[in-house]
Amino acid sequence: MPTGQDSPLDSLWKEYSLGFRDFDDLTLGRWMAQTLGQFEGKAWRLSHPLVRAYLLAAQLALERQIWLQRLGNPPAAYSESPCCRSPMLPLLTRDVHETGLICQHCSETLVPFEDIPPALQQELRTWAEQYAPVHSVAHWDDQQRKSAGDYDRAYEKAAEEAERLLKQAGSRLAARLLEFYPAVIWEDQDECLEVRPEDVTL
Repeated sequence: MPTGQDSPLDSLWKEYSLGFRDFDDLTLGRWMAQTLGQFEGKAWRLSHPLVRAYLLAAQLALERQIWLQRLGNPPAAYSESPCCRSPMLPLLTRDVHETGLICQHCSETLVPFEDIPPALQQELRTWAEQYAPVHSVAHWDDQQRKSAGDYDRAYEKAAEEAERLLKQAGSRLAARLLEFYPAVIWEDQDECLEVRPEDVTL
């Protein structure tokens, strides 16, 4: 990715965000509150267009302190995030064991791993420990690649395993998290292994 300037994708998302910049603060708060109502009770892919739109709005809302000013009334099921006081909307990623669940409003840790309900910790830890060596194949150094013999085949196998594990995250783990949180977003791609959302079929 280029340094010191936006990538083409970054520039495109900035263009998309312009639509929300035309919203006044009250309209933005209401739109977000209504969208949270749509999210409630479901596990959503990070790549879903409505989620992507919400994340653009969330960045702007953080700048304008929409939630701090109480300009939107989120559905009652959403408690306040300890990190930025926005409604609690967690993201499940492959790094959950190290980073916990991530806030979709400020991108900080929303729920540290040790604060995730104990009933889920072992299942999430096991999944993350399975995923870590799979993902690491994309970052092998030259010596590791040579010792693998056929690196292309090892990479392809890792990508296939990443697809399986991401599917598990969406179909099982995110659903389990819904027992404790009003809505959950889960990471459905691995750019390092070239696993795209369309490769992860539920």
